[in-house]
Amino acid sequence: MMTIIRAAFITAATSMAALAIVSTAHAAVGVSLNFGAIGYQDGYYDSHHRWHHWRHHNDWQAYRDAHPDHYRDYRHDRDEHPH
Repeated sequence: MMTIIRAAFITAATSMAALAIVSTAHAAVGVSLNFGAIGYQDGYYDSHHRWHHWRHHNDWQAYRDAHPDHYRDYRHDRDEHPH
């Protein structure tokens, strides 16, 4: 009987650890700023060409550093894109 309880405990602990790893990996993907956009100092156009302001003051810097080929170092209204 003790072997069955021990096996059930090990199975439950292993399953919970695997779930925690998957949840952590999924959360990391949700934070990514790689969304196929063009970023500007004042916001970005998403992959569907919808305009968004940066949520936090330093988000434009993080995007600029991570995706310099998709970042324009000026305000979006300088370009010809309508919002």
